[in-house]
Amino acid sequence: MSLIQLENITKSYGKQQVLTDISLKINDGDRLGLVGRNGSGKTTLTNIIAGQVFDFEGKLNKAGHAKIGCFQQDAQLDSETTLRQEMLKVFHDLRNIEDEILLTCEKLDHQPGNQGLIDKLSLLQVEHEQLGGYDYEYQIEKTLYGLGFTELEFNLQVSLLSGGQKSRALLGKFLLQKPDLLLLDEPTNHLDINAIQWLEIFIKTEFKGAVLTISHDRYFLNRVSDKIVELNNYRIKEYRGNYTLYLKTKEIEDLTQERLYNKQQQRIAHEEEFIQRNIAGQRSREAKGRQKKLDRLKRIEKPTSQLPAMKLNFVTAVRGGNDILKCWDLGISFGGKAIFAGINAEVFRQDVVGLIGPNGVGKTTFFRLILGEIEPTLGKLKLGQNLKIGYYDQEMKGLNPSNTIINEISELKPDWTQEELRNYLARFLFWHDDVFKVITNLSNGEHARLIFSKLLLDQPNLLLLDEPTNHLDIPSIEALEVALNDYSGTILVISHDRHFLNKIANKFLVFGNGRAALFQGIYTEYEAHPQNHQRSETSTSVGGKKERRKKETLSKNDSSKERVLIATESKKTKRKKRKVSQNFLSQ
Repeated sequence: MSLIQLENITKSYGKQQVLTDISLKINDGDRLGLVGRNGSGKTTLTNIIAGQVFDFEGKLNKAGHAKIGCFQQDAQLDSETTLRQEMLKVFHDLRNIEDEILLTCEKLDHQPGNQGLIDKLSLLQVEHEQLGGYDYEYQIEKTLYGLGFTELEFNLQVSLLSGGQKSRALLGKFLLQKPDLLLLDEPTNHLDINAIQWLEIFIKTEFKGAVLTISHDRYFLNRVSDKIVELNNYRIKEYRGNYTLYLKTKEIEDLTQERLYNKQQQRIAHEEEFIQRNIAGQRSREAKGRQKKLDRLKRIEKPTSQLPAMKLNFVTAVRGGNDILKCWDLGISFGGKAIFAGINAEVFRQDVVGLIGPNGVGKTTFFRLILGEIEPTLGKLKLGQNLKIGYYDQEMKGLNPSNTIINEISELKPDWTQEELRNYLARFLFWHDDVFKVITNLSNGEHARLIFSKLLLDQPNLLLLDEPTNHLDIPSIEALEVALNDYSGTILVISHDRHFLNKIANKFLVFGNGRAALFQGIYTEYEAHPQNHQRSETSTSVGGKKERRKKETLSKNDSSKERVLIATESKKTKRKKRKVSQNFLSQ
C-alpha cells in the first residue's frame, strides 16, 4: 500500500535549483536508501516528505493514516527532563489511560457494584493492552541499551548529555514512536559500531514500517536497504537491490553513458568548429542550419564518474623513525574514575591502526595522551623520533570562525598568490565565490573539507583522525580512502565506518571493559573472529535478562486488571496502585 507519492516535485531556493520533476512512491514496508553528493538536495527532499517544506511545485500525496517520523541531526530535545522522561513522552496517551485506570479503580474501591465503572475499566484495559501497555517501559530500556546508554544514564538530565548522546536519544525517541514511515538523516553519525549493528537488526527484524535512509555508511546502507534512490543533477533514479548491487549497476550505466557522452561531445565539437568557420562565409546558410539543429539537440548528461571529486594527496615533509609509539601498562583516570588501564601496544611506521570500541571508553582520550594534552596516571607512553603530528578533530576545532575560506589558507601560505590559493582550494571543491564564504556559515561537510586542506599543507608523518568520515559524502570518503592508502606515513584513526576501516586499516586497537588490545588484520577478519563478539553477547544477555524479568512479572499476575496496574506502574505510585488494585479485586 502506498504511504507517500511524490509527483513532479520541483524546488528551488531563489535562483538555486535543488529538485527538478521528482516523482517517487514509498510503499508500506519499503527499505529505501537515498544517496547523492552533499548539497544535492537529499535533506530538502526528506523535509518535503515530512511536511516541513511547503513551498514547492508538484504534488505530495500522503495516505490519511500515515504517521511520519523524521530523525534529523539538528532537532532538539527538552533539556529540563531526564533521558527516561524524554522517552516516556512518546507514550503520553498510554500513560493518560493508566491515570484514568487508576482513577476508575479508586472510584470502584468506594462503589464496587457500579456497572458503568466496571464497563469503563474493561474498555480502558483493552485499549491499554492494544497500545502496548504491558511492555513500553521495557521497550524504552531495550532501545536505550541498544543505542549504547547505561542504566546510570537513564536518569541523567538531557542538558547534561553530550551532543552525540543527545543525537542518540533523539534517534531512540523516533524508534519508540514506531511511525508508518521513518525518515533517517545520517542516523549512524554518533553511534559506535555495536549500536549501528543493533540499529541494523532493529530495522530488519522489529520495525514494521517503511524506512528512507540518508547515509554515507555503505555497510549500513547495504544491510538495511532493498532499493537505492540516487539524487543527482536535481533528479532521482531508482535501483533495485542493496548498495553493492547499486554500485555494480551504476558502473555499467556509467561506462555506457561515458561512451555516449564522449561520442556526442566529439560530434558537438565538430559541429561547433564547422559553424565557427563558415558562419560568415559562403556556407553561412548551412552553418546556421547546423546551429539550429545543435540548439535542439538533447544533451547527454556528464556521467557521475566524471564529476569532480576532492583531490587529496598526503605527503610527509620528514621521514619518521620506524618505532612510532609504544605503551607500557598505560592507564588514565579522571576524578578517581578509571577510563582505561593496562594498555600494552606498539605502532610502527606505515601502520594504519583503527581505534574501535563503544562510545566513552577512551579512544579520543588516547589521542589526547599522544598529543601531550594530558598525562597518563598509570604506565608510560613513548613517541618515536622526528614525528610531526596532524590531528583531525571530530569537533572540527582549529578554524577561525570569522575568517573566510581563502583567508584561512592564506594565513598558512602568505606567499601564495590569489590564483595559487584558488587553485589549491578547488582541489577541495571550493570554487568561484565559495572561497569567500565565512567559516561560521559553512556546512559540516565544508568544514571537514577545509580541515583536510589545512592538514595536507602541514605535511605530517603521523595522522590522528577522529571520525574523519562523519560529514563527508561517499565520493569524498572514497577519495580519502585512496589518499590514505597512498600515504607513506603512519595513521591512527577512530571510526565507526566499517567499510572505511576495512579499506585502510591493517590492525586495530580494540577498547572495552577498561582495557584495550591490539588485533592484527583487516576489519572483516576482526568481525569474523569469535572472541570479538563478547560485547555483543553481553548486550544480548542484558536484553535477555530484561525479557525474562518482564515475562516473570506478567506471569505472576493472572488477573488482567491487576496486570494493568502492576505492569505499568511508576516507582512513585507503585505501592498506592497495588493497594487500590488488591482492594478492588478482593471485593
